[in-house]
Amino acid sequence: MKNKKFYLYIIAITLVVITSLFLMKNTSSEEEKAVLSFYPHAKKAELVKEVSDDLFVSLNFPGVKRAYKVDGEIKAYVVSCVGFGGPLDVLAAMDSNNGTLIGIKILKHEESMDYAEHIESEWFLDRFKNIAADRYLNLVVLDKENEEDIVQVTGATISSQAVVNAVNAAIGAYQYQHNNVEMSKVSDVVPQEMLQKDTNSFAINWNDGSLRIDTDEIKDYEQAEMDVTLINTTGTETDMHVKGPTLRKILETAGIDLDDYAGIGITGRDGYYTMVDKEKLEINDVILCWEVDGKSLKDDEKPVRIAIPNELGPYWVKMVTNIDLYHEISPKDIDKVHMFHALTSDIEPYYYEYYGSKDKSIEVGKILKKFDVVDEKGFFTMGATDGLIKNETISLVRQRYFIKIEGENAPMNISPNFKLGMNVKEMTHFSTTKDAVVFPDKMKEVVRTENINGKEALLLEDVLLTAGMRWEKETFKAVSTDGSEKELSLDEILSSYIVCEDDNVSLFIKEKEVMNNLLRIEKNEIKKKNCSSTYFSIDCSHHEHNLFFVYT
Repeated sequence: MKNKKFYLYIIAITLVVITSLFLMKNTSSEEEKAVLSFYPHAKKAELVKEVSDDLFVSLNFPGVKRAYKVDGEIKAYVVSCVGFGGPLDVLAAMDSNNGTLIGIKILKHEESMDYAEHIESEWFLDRFKNIAADRYLNLVVLDKENEEDIVQVTGATISSQAVVNAVNAAIGAYQYQHNNVEMSKVSDVVPQEMLQKDTNSFAINWNDGSLRIDTDEIKDYEQAEMDVTLINTTGTETDMHVKGPTLRKILETAGIDLDDYAGIGITGRDGYYTMVDKEKLEINDVILCWEVDGKSLKDDEKPVRIAIPNELGPYWVKMVTNIDLYHEISPKDIDKVHMFHALTSDIEPYYYEYYGSKDKSIEVGKILKKFDVVDEKGFFTMGATDGLIKNETISLVRQRYFIKIEGENAPMNISPNFKLGMNVKEMTHFSTTKDAVVFPDKMKEVVRTENINGKEALLLEDVLLTAGMRWEKETFKAVSTDGSEKELSLDEILSSYIVCEDDNVSLFIKEKEVMNNLLRIEKNEIKKKNCSSTYFSIDCSHHEHNLFFVYT
């Protein structure tokens, strides 16, 4: 009996060894194929295991795990670097004839597909092709100014840096082994200060104080539980059961009444931001969820995520780091409504490469400079054809914030901090506290239209109301791009239309064209009103919008 168990034990060990050898051989074989794909004329790729045994390489480039000889010469390296979610393995192929990096391949990674799926996209990998391998690569946010610059994947800074670290380690090992050049050390972990990965707590801030809550303390507050349904940007519905305290209850324990504030701003660890005004806070609970469907949040959603029942998905921020309470939010009092293309015709477009698509875009900061007044206590509001309204801070949109005006989903807001899915797609308009800018081609999808001389004409009243302009007994003025002006009474405004052809907007009163190249409509007499909200909604459309959206 003992002999039988002994033999079974030996057989089991043998099977494990054979299986391991098979898997190692199979993995090696797959890597060899990946290596040879960079050298189509090579005859053989041979694994060099002892490359990591070299003292200088192991001390200075600890991420280097393996190397491959190609036709007898070391040319390719497999390097690992820890990114946001875990190890990320990169194959870097060198050209020893001209000392360049041929290209790279991501062999495997544990990054969240929400944020890092694009590091495997060809358009990102192409950024590493045919670059001199005599210096380290440098990760940049927006513009490539030098050969060694690598523009990051938007919204995936940590994953992009992990790839760059891995490639730099390969360059360092290559230079040492081929040219006896000792380059500086390259870490196999993205720096902690860059991670900014506080998954254990978040802060609630107000003018004269703050409250920090960690993932254990949040369970001690009175809990709300609720079934909610989210609809993402593709229209897919997700039913969820969420659990967590409401913001109102948390503040009450600190002696603070949420009703005393004009709104809140919520920021996520990924840079995403949204503002919730007083009107929404009065009719909705803001639930700080630490549990979804009976399970604690995953690390890429911690410390909490927001749920606001009966509100649009983009308000449901993940990875909350800060909730700021605002005592004052300047109300909307739009007195000028501009036509986008006429307003921005003299702004040099920037061709922004965003998730592999390089499209003409206009920098928002340059648009703001055209306005007479930009109230820093107000908000930059965007509206879309699907009924979505979203607010950003003025400080956020002043820098590196663009409106993409061509390509898929244009007009659409884009920024280095915005991963795809956080955007306001097919925008109808945007506004500050005093100025609004409209996109007539998209406005026609949400306002009433008429046929005038065979052309689709937009009812001007609807356009102005949708953009946020309000009036009582004001008179108006139409201004053309050439500086000419036309006074308009309220009755004329109510019977006016605009027609857009090839980015040129014409103004009609009834069926008569009264101005070509319309730049803006403005109020002559401004009546101050008491406004309790940063945005006024109005049903001036023949469409009905009941869509809910959430970024994922």
